[in-house]
Amino acid sequence: MERREFIKIAGLSAFAISTSGFTLVETNGTFTTSCATSQDMLGPFFRKNAPKRNDLTYTGNKSEMELKVIGKVYGADCKTILPNVEIDIWHCDHKKNYDMESNAYKCRGKIFSNINGEYWFKTFVPPPYYGRPKHIHYLIHESETHQELATQLYFKGDEKIKQHNWIKHPWDEKRILDIYQNSDEIAEVKLDLFLTPKQI
Repeated sequence: MERREFIKIAGLSAFAISTSGFTLVETNGTFTTSCATSQDMLGPFFRKNAPKRNDLTYTGNKSEMELKVIGKVYGADCKTILPNVEIDIWHCDHKKNYDMESNAYKCRGKIFSNINGEYWFKTFVPPPYYGRPKHIHYLIHESETHQELATQLYFKGDEKIKQHNWIKHPWDEKRILDIYQNSDEIAEVKLDLFLTPKQI
């Protein structure tokens, strides 16, 4: 098993990762799963046609730290990997602004899971704003077998994380994650995505 060193950086505290089993439940012919990544608000700052790229960093950024985000995309059975899943990623810049107009599409990108269901992107830890904690937006696009998923990644130890804080959904512990140093001594966070089957 890969060894990860947990670190206290960017005002975030380190905690141990815990895991739990998941179940697939059929109700009236409809399958749901307890492993499914919970929905979050799409927000007013989604922007279509982001460029395909894994590196969201740019010259002039003055953020606290750079960050690599990794993970895998899984199907409704909580274990089948899903290749070629389309994912939009975006967050605010170091000045707490979202790029809604420029051709640079700062802090925005479109990525795809590879043949092993893996995805990654390089960016930085965004700042909090207007009482909201630090967060990164995800939009996993609809496919032939799975529903669209709008969700967000948060960081463990962020004091601004409070239940029902600026959103209508309760905070989901599976999306509040530790930052650790990987084997290359790069700050990293891992968010696996579990999709919900499309309703027939």
